[in-house]
Amino acid sequence: MNFLNVFLKLKPGARASGLLFGAFLALVMPSGARCQPGSVSNGRDTLTVMMYNLLYYGVNTSFCTSSNNSLTTKNARLQTLFSYLAPDLLGVCEMSPVSSVNSGFLNNVLNTGGRSGYLRANLMNPSGSDIVALLYYNSNKLGIKSQTPVGTQGRDIAFYRLYHKPIAANNDTVWLYVAVAHLKAGGTASDIAQRGQEAGSLVQHWRSTGLRGNLLVMGDLNVSSSSEPAFDSLLNAGSVPNHRLKDPVSRLGAWSGNSSFALWHTQSPRTASNGCASGGGLDDRYDHILVNDFVMGDSAGIRYVPASFRILGNDGNRFNGNVNGTFNASVPVAIANALYDISDHLPVVLKLAVGPALPSSTQDVLNSSVAGPGTQKLQLLCDPLRPGAWSVRVLDDGMGLRWAWVLRGLDGRVLDSGILEECVNACDVRGINPSPVVGFLEWTPLSFEGKSQGRTQILGPVPARLAP
Repeated sequence: MNFLNVFLKLKPGARASGLLFGAFLALVMPSGARCQPGSVSNGRDTLTVMMYNLLYYGVNTSFCTSSNNSLTTKNARLQTLFSYLAPDLLGVCEMSPVSSVNSGFLNNVLNTGGRSGYLRANLMNPSGSDIVALLYYNSNKLGIKSQTPVGTQGRDIAFYRLYHKPIAANNDTVWLYVAVAHLKAGGTASDIAQRGQEAGSLVQHWRSTGLRGNLLVMGDLNVSSSSEPAFDSLLNAGSVPNHRLKDPVSRLGAWSGNSSFALWHTQSPRTASNGCASGGGLDDRYDHILVNDFVMGDSAGIRYVPASFRILGNDGNRFNGNVNGTFNASVPVAIANALYDISDHLPVVLKLAVGPALPSSTQDVLNSSVAGPGTQKLQLLCDPLRPGAWSVRVLDDGMGLRWAWVLRGLDGRVLDSGILEECVNACDVRGINPSPVVGFLEWTPLSFEGKSQGRTQILGPVPARLAP
């Protein structure tokens, strides 16, 4: 039983009280585990990946117009969103195929607000669709080696091969294959069959090219359950293990209208339609980021960061409701409002740790036991001038260890997470608590195979971020 469970048992109804939580932690934690004033510095780099259906971005139809789907309003809300969470790899669908529009998204949204270095992949639209899938990326961290449209019965699937920067002196680097897809919508037998064909075309593409390596497939797949042929073909793509994809959170089942999957629903963040955006509240899991065994198992220099997968704006209390209808514990108010206005889908986010696989000779470094909550190996620091900012400093006894960290809210939900690789010299990890109430950090030492090798240390309270 962890500290949070003890707290909730001792203090029924105290989930909403940051003061009670802070008081509880003050009683059970030694001083080294509490937030202390100090400076922060960057830890190991990770890639933030986002998939987002932008709802007829820059495309006017009979039902989506400049009045109910204003590009000016959408861009302003997107600027707010990306100031809060800036992805390094962004897959979008329902983007306009008009170059001035999809380039305008790059110049007027991504490369603004102090952000720079974003590039757009080439537009690929042999099918002539009025909405397309497209990839944007942080060129300071990533480059594109090749890009190919995968033809289907419907819209083309955009397929890319990317490399991580900087490239080593021996020209060795880490590679990542990425597909961005928008499968056929609808619930008829023919719709389901077409989705199956579209997913099958993608699987056949990487079979025919002999793909081997890190693979990520993201998109609005429009599937209502994991048993649909399209989804099943992606997860069970023949006999080649690295062709088979995995749901990072392993939440398989019948998602549509099922409150058991409330935390994973992506559509719709509003209950009432405005004529363009669908209503009905959050009750469908259409949007996904899937990864293969190479990514889950760190076989080729990229690993999925445990517990980093989330539906941005979904705190699990939105079933059939609005993303901003009541207090949302997962994002600030301004972000919940932006997500409500931008689209009738929520973004899907995860993190990837990138770098060469660590040698097996270091896998037995964690034989010694780890002391109790947060005094000998870790120190939590805070910046009083930046509410919500936190930093964890690895002390001398924590050097040479690999750590997994998770930032949790008062209700136990994951707010952020990451991996800190082996520290040789002093290193810190920093972040922002996105919640308007205090949280706490769990730090667990790992083997270099990703397995827990010691007791989790609890650090906190982590100061709340003031709602913008």
